[in-house]
Amino acid sequence: AKDALANAMRKVLPDQLAYNLTRWKNSRLQEFVYRKTRTDPDKVKARLLGMVRAELGEDYDVETHFTPSYNPWDQRLCLIPDSDLFKAIRSGAAEVVTDHIETFTETGIELVSGRELPADVIVTATGLELVTLGEVDFTVDGEQVNFSDTWTYKGLAYSDVPNLVSSFG
Repeated sequence: AKDALANAMRKVLPDQLAYNLTRWKNSRLQEFVYRKTRTDPDKVKARLLGMVRAELGEDYDVETHFTPSYNPWDQRLCLIPDSDLFKAIRSGAAEVVTDHIETFTETGIELVSGRELPADVIVTATGLELVTLGEVDFTVDGEQVNFSDTWTYKGLAYSDVPNLVSSFG
């Protein structure tokens, strides 16, 4: 993806200043979007679906294939900054299938709907549930810490939780 403002700043400002301003802008934008998902998730969901609809067209069933059962940022938000997935769908090179797996067959996957998807390789990548710090209960000043309400600093330290760092990976 191209950041027009960052590219313009790089042309007229010293590299480090342009970098710092771009990082500040992107951090504030991310924080704004995240906070909006917490305070008005339906509005954010509608906006995101509108953006997908603009990419795929009005006749594409966006609601079926791009509406999860949870609100934005309740789980990670999938971004497609260069629209490569949407381009592949529009061209017919890719397809989104929303269904449940009934069973694996010799040639692919049979879905609950009865449809079979041929596949040479199947990568299982759904259902991953990450657990923060082994689900150990943490309290600060007698108050329970809900890590989903905290921000992380460089992926190690947590906001409002002093003297705690952790790494994952």
